[in-house]
Amino acid sequence: MTKYLLGIDGGGSKTDFLICDLEFNEVARRIATRSNPNDIGIDAVESLLRENILALLAESKIDADEVSAAFAGIAGLTSSDYSSRVRNLLSRLLPSARVDALHDGINVLYGAFPYGDGVSVICGTGSSCFVKRGDEIKRIGGYGSFDMIGNGYEIGKAAIAHAVKTIDGREKEGLLEVLLHESLGADFLVALDKLLIASKDEIARFAPTVFEAAKGGDAAALDILGKNMEYIASLINRAGDYFKGDYEVAIAGGILRSEISLQLLTQYINDRAHLVTSDRAPAFGAVAKAKSLTA
Repeated sequence: MTKYLLGIDGGGSKTDFLICDLEFNEVARRIATRSNPNDIGIDAVESLLRENILALLAESKIDADEVSAAFAGIAGLTSSDYSSRVRNLLSRLLPSARVDALHDGINVLYGAFPYGDGVSVICGTGSSCFVKRGDEIKRIGGYGSFDMIGNGYEIGKAAIAHAVKTIDGREKEGLLEVLLHESLGADFLVALDKLLIASKDEIARFAPTVFEAAKGGDAAALDILGKNMEYIASLINRAGDYFKGDYEVAIAGGILRSEISLQLLTQYINDRAHLVTSDRAPAFGAVAKAKSLTA
């Protein structure tokens, strides 16, 4: 008899595996490393999922046939054929389960609105926006490097881009450059070779420096954050076209935990959008999405 649900929340820093019973009571949990296929490759993602799903089942003494549904929401999964590969893997590991695999934004969406409609926005290493209306899900923005700012990587990259312009006097130095010098421990030109080959995670680590400079009133830092939050607001405002009246927007990710980000964001969003935070972990949202597959 099938009696368990599996939810997986994967991002640029960690992957959360959660097994619940059919009433959403937590049964077992396991945390693993990052799982964005654009960062580590889809083969590595499949290996990580296989290893941790099997380990979680063994630790909780749950037979694979007892899992009725599983959903994996993983950042970057909508690129290429990644989603289908993960679906196939889940089907092989959990032969009695209904399965699906999509973007990790779905986890935030179902975590905040397991039974109702709403909007989710994630601003972490990457950014995304999804709308839930009934059984229909719509994606807005976040299409890779062609259309994705409002996240740690882009904020860090913009800070470095500004800093190198101060070398030849195209832009004025300020607190942001002072803090970046301290963080890099080297002249910008000396550090440039390493920065050019740095991963998205490594570039995103400069985002907190931008927030620190913004708190100190640095004009360049405030401008960078303002442009990024204006982009996120444009996603939220477009989402409003799917609703006749007011609508709730569940926000998640490190960038939107900052008071400065929220202050800037509220300057650009429309009056009908109401920002909320969910007490539920995104992995719970993945479990809720898994439950919806059995309806």
